[in-house]
Amino acid sequence: MRDKFHLTEEIVEGMIQSLEEQGEYMNPEYSYIELPDPKDTIFYEVVMEKRKEEDAYLITGNIRHFPTEYYIVTPREMLDIILCRKS
Repeated sequence: MRDKFHLTEEIVEGMIQSLEEQGEYMNPEYSYIELPDPKDTIFYEVVMEKRKEEDAYLITGNIRHFPTEYYIVTPREMLDIILCRKS
């Protein structure tokens, strides 16, 4: 609900409902990586756990907070990846 995203309560509620319906519960393996923001560690751990099974990406607006890896991308980079796969 941050003002900078300009999302209505209805949109946010719809997104949360979609996540609850389509999301996947994960209990990732603990990682000993030190990131600039310790609260980001769980996101890194989840993507690393998912990568054990299939190709997965961590999409973030704070790319500098994570290790430089091809699977850690900005929203724009992910869009480019999706569009290239459809071509």
